[in-house]
Amino acid sequence: MKNLNGILFGSKTGTTSFLLKGKDMKTISLPKLSTPGKIDLARAALANDLPLMAKLVAAIPGDPSARGTTTYYATRFLSWFEDQSGPLYFSVFASAGNMKLPFYAFSSLPGFDCPGAGACLYGENEFTPDNFGKGWCYSFTGWRYPAAFFRQLQNSILLRSTAGRAIVANEFASIPEGRTVRLYVDGDFANLAILRFWMEACKTRPDLDVYGYSKSWELFLTLDKQGYSFPANYLLNVSSGSRYSSTVKEKLLQLDCTRGEFVAVPVARKWITSKAYQDKGNDGSKEYRKEVASQLRKAGHDKVFACPGACGNCIAKKEHGCGTNRLRGVVIGIGIHG
Repeated sequence: MKNLNGILFGSKTGTTSFLLKGKDMKTISLPKLSTPGKIDLARAALANDLPLMAKLVAAIPGDPSARGTTTYYATRFLSWFEDQSGPLYFSVFASAGNMKLPFYAFSSLPGFDCPGAGACLYGENEFTPDNFGKGWCYSFTGWRYPAAFFRQLQNSILLRSTAGRAIVANEFASIPEGRTVRLYVDGDFANLAILRFWMEACKTRPDLDVYGYSKSWELFLTLDKQGYSFPANYLLNVSSGSRYSSTVKEKLLQLDCTRGEFVAVPVARKWITSKAYQDKGNDGSKEYRKEVASQLRKAGHDKVFACPGACGNCIAKKEHGCGTNRLRGVVIGIGIHG
């Protein structure tokens, strides 16, 4: 590991594909900014501290012109961040799809945009800044790919202003008719204004099937208390790992927009390392799902379904349990794999 100006850098490499604005590009992260380093960057950006952002980006080693590196994306993000009036470098929605998630998908920063996060973000520790990121949240593993991190950061910033939300709304309006959209993959509804924004956006596109997972339970209940009518085309999965009580959860489960619970349970590590949890066609998937269902029943749930990993065909061809009323009231479970 290497340390510059208090920021940690690693030397592991990784390759993946991310949809960038106007193109599909391979990203290769070398050298790689560590998770603590990215947390520092995110904190500076969300505080709108441009001088600190510039200092942190300048400290990242590497050639800014070397495509696919952390410093390549960081310098381009900083260029947009300086006045936020230029064209976006990263697409707002991931639209290309993949075997695991064949839908349009929106992400923002995990943790920073998760006011209801509990054990998933902090583990069994106190909910303090020093323990931020010490839980089992899988979203942080995606930060090893710089394009993923900077797209999340871009989206978090956009959602925090009226002008930014207008950009997001325009992108949402551009999604082709009849598609499925996931809100969120990473991140969550950060505040009441953002939750209302998304619910109103869903109402403008009744042709879309929108679903997602959230730990921002109190925000939904607050909006409901205000007499708000949730869109008919949005389904909420009540995600485990929240900081809120079971009493709050039971109230949330009564909302018309709620499909049911989505619960992460401990399973044998072999199912994670063998990737049995990723797709029902993988070796060991049947046994893995059996263990998930068993853990759910041990926790006191009667109607259960074990998520096979890949979305889009878990209950029937081109159908997914988390986004259908067919599984309303059923507890869907997945093995902890963060």
